[in-house]
Amino acid sequence: MNSSSYLLHSSCPSCGAEIGIHSATAVTAVCGYCHSVLLINQNKLVQSGRHSAVLNDLSPLQIGTTGVWQGKPFTLIGRMQVNYDAGSWNEWHALMHDGSSAWLSEANDRFVFTRLQPALPDLRALPEFNSLKIGNTFFKYKERRYAVADIRNIQRGQYAAEGELPIPLPRSETARVADCRNGASFITLDYSDGEAQPQVFAGKGIALKSLRLQNTRTPEQIRTRAGHVKGSTKRGKCPNCGGEIRWVSGVADYVVCQYCRSQLDMGEETAQLHATSEMRQQQESLLTIKIGSRARIGNESWWVLGAMVLYEVPVNKVMQDVPLYIQVAEHEETEAETLGWTEYLLYSPKKGFLWLLELENNQWALASTLDDWPALNRPLEPIDFRKDEIPFLYDYAAQVLYAAGAFYWQVAPGDSMYYVDYGCEQRKLSTTLTRNEQSWSVVSSIPASLVAAWFQGNKNISIKAKPLPADKAVKIVREHQSIKAKDFTIGNIRKWRLQTVMKPDIDVRTANFWMALFIVLNFPIFFMIFVGGLANNNFGITPLILHFITYALLVKIPYRKWGIFEPTDNTKKYNLYLAALIVIIFTWGNYAAFNNQSNSVNSSHGGYYGSGGRWHK
Repeated sequence: MNSSSYLLHSSCPSCGAEIGIHSATAVTAVCGYCHSVLLINQNKLVQSGRHSAVLNDLSPLQIGTTGVWQGKPFTLIGRMQVNYDAGSWNEWHALMHDGSSAWLSEANDRFVFTRLQPALPDLRALPEFNSLKIGNTFFKYKERRYAVADIRNIQRGQYAAEGELPIPLPRSETARVADCRNGASFITLDYSDGEAQPQVFAGKGIALKSLRLQNTRTPEQIRTRAGHVKGSTKRGKCPNCGGEIRWVSGVADYVVCQYCRSQLDMGEETAQLHATSEMRQQQESLLTIKIGSRARIGNESWWVLGAMVLYEVPVNKVMQDVPLYIQVAEHEETEAETLGWTEYLLYSPKKGFLWLLELENNQWALASTLDDWPALNRPLEPIDFRKDEIPFLYDYAAQVLYAAGAFYWQVAPGDSMYYVDYGCEQRKLSTTLTRNEQSWSVVSSIPASLVAAWFQGNKNISIKAKPLPADKAVKIVREHQSIKAKDFTIGNIRKWRLQTVMKPDIDVRTANFWMALFIVLNFPIFFMIFVGGLANNNFGITPLILHFITYALLVKIPYRKWGIFEPTDNTKKYNLYLAALIVIIFTWGNYAAFNNQSNSVNSSHGGYYGSGGRWHK
């Protein structure tokens, strides 16, 4: 922007610095030199007696960034920043080409463009703030119904600003805001002024690349202002235990020490002790992928910022009032160690965030948070464009057992989440709910060979699979990233299921694989029992008992520690040697028992087809 675009050109009454005002609706300006908060009154700048300076976060956005939203050019001319105990978010004031104002919200890894809406004539049209509830509230606004996505009731918030704002900078430390979504539609309900009915800001979630941004912050500009480049790896010492911690600057607000699990606040890019948790165990189970590792996905480098180890808990422990239209899945009672999984947070300076999930038995998945939600018939009932319900898979709940590395929100052991999955096993439309937040993601199952391809240059990471060729690895990732909520139609789900049947993912590190092999090897026994007569072979009771015993052993034994048979990298991985030994022993035992019984029948009745046989009666 140049001085010719100024509507008001004046000097700061506090320090004398030159200040230009671009927006006719601006009521507040912050001096970029002395950080004085100035009021615009009758084309004059008046001191308010306040000072405001935003934290040196490393957003790619800045005052003067330009772009296009809904076909209309805009320029960012101001920012309001809200900081509170659990994090912070930015509200960028966008001056549209026609002189009107809009807001670009930046919270965690999501961006939303909104505009203030006229007040509704019906004073009871919208719910009260205290009645809002994640997973249950569903209300109507302008012919569309909305579910609550995020509730922020902040009692000790701190407001800061820069540039020009169309509103006064709030003095209050209270912020009561709720974000609500349905499909591509988005509204923010702001109850901060204390009125029963909130201000409404309407718009939609967006990806920054869709805005065609210009004049964003370059690495050199970031280095000049903050002293380091966004995405650069930082190292330091935990102030609690002295262990080394790593994080990516400008991305992580909180870090969990991987040694003592202390929560560290990285808001000022130095490790400040936020909270210390007691040592529960001397040594946590080792992560398959180490924090700080780099994955090569196509032509992009991704950092592993953090990892969470979760374990499954009963649904009613996290979500006591599951809506009646959700079919609560029945989970088998299984040892706790088999119900855990690990979620790795990956970050690319150009592509943003991506979740890599490590499941049981060397199974993996990718997850991406959606900018646009699915269309909803109810808060937890997604539908496709034909208004058909997307098939429900299952629901479950989990708690964080252990967290290490850096995250864009505060995470701690004991945090609880409730999940509901839809679609099919290969492609899932998944929603995650906490007490104050709900999000939707696309989850795609991927082969272990894909993960091996990403980290094949890292000698410290060993994935039990042969790396995929580079072109196939890139294709799988692109297919995952191209899937949106609207793609979950009945037809597409059937197609994905068929692809899974036509191209089964055979994993030798599962009990099902070895049981299938056992059945194939022992099939001749059942065939001969059927031909020879069930009665003559005690109805095949002995082979059936051996099959049940074999399956029980294949499910349990290969996961246990057995000395020299134990894998060296991870004690919880499926042991192929023990599984093969079980199959060999019980296959031999099955044939031996069958032969003994056959010899007994032959000696007593003269063989299967003799005169005493049942076929001639």
